[in-house]
Amino acid sequence: MIAGLEANDASFLADLSNLENRISRVNKQITSGARINEASDDPSAIAPIISYQSQMDHINQVQTNLSLAQTESQTADGALQTASSLMDQLVSLATQGASSTTDASDRAILGQKVQQIEEQLVSIANTNINGRYIFGGDDSSTAPYTFDWSSPNGVVQNSSPANTATIRDTDGNTIVPRLSAQQIFDLRDPSGAPTSGNIFQAAFALGTALISNNQTGIQSAIDQVKAGATQLSQSTTTYGNIESWIQQASQSATTHMNTLTQAFSTVHDTDIPTAATQLTLDQTALQAAIAAHASLNTKSLFSYLG
Repeated sequence: MIAGLEANDASFLADLSNLENRISRVNKQITSGARINEASDDPSAIAPIISYQSQMDHINQVQTNLSLAQTESQTADGALQTASSLMDQLVSLATQGASSTTDASDRAILGQKVQQIEEQLVSIANTNINGRYIFGGDDSSTAPYTFDWSSPNGVVQNSSPANTATIRDTDGNTIVPRLSAQQIFDLRDPSGAPTSGNIFQAAFALGTALISNNQTGIQSAIDQVKAGATQLSQSTTTYGNIESWIQQASQSATTHMNTLTQAFSTVHDTDIPTAATQLTLDQTALQAAIAAHASLNTKSLFSYLG
């Protein structure tokens, strides 16, 4: 008889321990909000949880990259709008300089204003955000140009014009998210010679012609400045397209993230109402089992679990 009681006690304690562990696990699920707190909670759920988390981490990185690119493109767009206004000023100065009523002294003054405008254009080419030169291409740590009127075209190029870095959306599509300063302000052919649309060269040619009172040169520079204005407009359009791509990519990333978050939640998160109900049932069963054992009821604990 004593051996039977000892066996019943051992069985009771084992059942009691299992029930207490289950109550502890459900309590943890409710307080943490996570259905899976350790692998043993549901081994089959570990693989999908890791997969969903990895995908969400990837999308988070994509969103971070897109956000940075969006800030840069918006800043670039604003900078190019300012440059466009400066190009309008160059056209106005060129028109004044080409007038037969303008003398050499006035043209020299106009030429000095052109120098100042080119210096401002160089400053725009060197626009930076937190130390990153947004028109620096692959070398965003170096100012692309230095203003130097004594140099050809009034500028010195400081860094490589390479611009190959891309950003990727969540579907694997890529885009080069910026233009380099050379692509915008300093167009050149493969040999390195300035081509039509070269803004720095146009400003330098105009300024030089005004200062030297070269009316033929001034007239020629007007066409160059207009070609530069057209080039700048095309660059602005390119940035508009980049901003549109980034916006669509960001929206797509948000959609993918929402889908993954919901799938992750289904596998990982606690169903609070269901867990609360289970906790109540387990606590009731525990109390009943303890009470029954205290009255020396020989039933197993699982008789009360239903």
